[in-house]
Amino acid sequence: MPSNPEQATAGFPSILLKVRPLTREGFAPFGETIQAGDPEQRLVINEGTAERYHALANIDPGPQGRTIVSIFRSQPRELPLLIVTMERHPLASQAFMPLSGRRWLVVVAPAGAPPAAEDLVAFVASGEQGVNYAPGVWHHPLIALDAASDFLVIDRSGPGDNCDETVLPRPARIEALEDQRPAPAPSGA
Repeated sequence: MPSNPEQATAGFPSILLKVRPLTREGFAPFGETIQAGDPEQRLVINEGTAERYHALANIDPGPQGRTIVSIFRSQPRELPLLIVTMERHPLASQAFMPLSGRRWLVVVAPAGAPPAAEDLVAFVASGEQGVNYAPGVWHHPLIALDAASDFLVIDRSGPGDNCDETVLPRPARIEALEDQRPAPAPSGA
């Protein structure tokens, strides 16, 4: 991958991406959403003092892989944002769950050949919504909004090359979110 991906796409007009709210149905072609609230997945446990939202995502470590848990700290990005690179993990799924209670952006494209800007789909996730990218789904690296944010990441460790990166033939851009109200402060802040 070029050392400066933005230079690799210089001179190519970008396309505008519309950002939509993250929903289970909208994200289904790319993986699973992770969030509490679905009554069908709710179990009352611990003598009635806790709720468990069960089996929200299928973590797939792939052949010879093992599941690991990490925390990523992502610096905030400002809009407008130019989308120039994408990555995928062909051997396993990769889940992200925000820990800081802040909204964030998810930019994806279907698994398969490297995507073009026209293939990208953008979602805004609340600070209570995570995603589990299916193996091979193209996605942009973390896009925190508003402030530095921590994410619990569940993915694969093991043999084989599990990260492909590509520079888009022409960039995409996100100008603004539809809802321009300030994001609520995380609880306990």
